[in-house]
Amino acid sequence: MTDVDERRFYETRMEFQAVGRPYKYLEGRAVPYDVWGDVSWFREQHRYGSFKRSTNGRSGVKLPLLLFHDARSFPIGHAEQWQHPDDGLHGVWALNDSPEAQRAAQMAEGGDLTGMSVGFQDAATPIWEWPDDFDPTGGPDQRARVTRVESRLVEVSLTPTPAFADAAVTMVRTRARPPAPRAREVDRWRAIADELRPPG
Repeated sequence: MTDVDERRFYETRMEFQAVGRPYKYLEGRAVPYDVWGDVSWFREQHRYGSFKRSTNGRSGVKLPLLLFHDARSFPIGHAEQWQHPDDGLHGVWALNDSPEAQRAAQMAEGGDLTGMSVGFQDAATPIWEWPDDFDPTGGPDQRARVTRVESRLVEVSLTPTPAFADAAVTMVRTRARPPAPRAREVDRWRAIADELRPPG
């Protein structure tokens, strides 16, 4: 049986291995870029590449994976890889063998805990827009809007209620995926180039 044979595909666009335990890795889109999401009384979007600086190089290694943004509990895993395609910040997280991590992965596999959410700090002044008929309880057009230009990622959490519908787990795995040929070397040089590039 090949690695492909061991995976099941769902209409929810989620992919999981059918056999084998414990769960070792989780993949997903932590946050979409240039998409509006509702955050309480305002709407928020993260500009394309706004997390690049904080996830490239040493600063992005082993950032914690939490449950429900609970910083008082032990992490269930840590980041191992980041990517920035046009549609958002994607990551690969190594899961630990704690009961909480394994249960969370099982619930993700079952479709009950598939949302992702980011904890961050603004690294550049965000852009706020206030409509003339501002009403925090009104519709989307009546709420304030903020564009996050650059942010420092602090953590990523699993949550059943993400602010962005497209921030979601895409795969749970029981073993490491073999890297594409020369992928690690290309990623290393890309990270170096990004660190040397001037801001803006």
